[in-house]
Amino acid sequence: MAMVVATIGTVAISVAPASASVSQGYVAGSGTWTDDWGDEGPISASTRSYSNVVAMWQTILKAEGYLAASGVDCRFGPATTAATKRWQRDRGLVSDGVVGPKTFAKAATRLRLYEGERWFYYDGLGTNFAYFGRRADGRWDIPAGPDLEWGMLSYTSANLSVCS
Repeated sequence: MAMVVATIGTVAISVAPASASVSQGYVAGSGTWTDDWGDEGPISASTRSYSNVVAMWQTILKAEGYLAASGVDCRFGPATTAATKRWQRDRGLVSDGVVGPKTFAKAATRLRLYEGERWFYYDGLGTNFAYFGRRADGRWDIPAGPDLEWGMLSYTSANLSVCS
């Protein structure tokens, strides 16, 4: 693991494990970024169903071709649930429509560090990407909306311009 982290040139070199951050209110981690998403969630139609984290997940579904751009609205509704189940099934996960640690961890395997910076891209289908940032304090953010303004990946707020 340390060799992989060193090879990709991550900014954070500590080997401290990620800490669950749902209770902190944000997608976050400490130490290496490669394990930050493995303790996130759950989000679903019935749990934290309207938030910036839902927009994050919808952006990943969009990058993979499971959800239209118009489906990124911060609401975990029927279209997001169906797309999530298909995404999970196609990756050998339990297809329950709940985005928890296993689903987030599987998605994290598609994250790539952008040239030693503190921002990342999710390598989706073909040339589709989703972009993310990780602040020095370990909290993640996302560019969203027509002007691509950056917003924190909060479990308790739906304040990105794409949130309707």
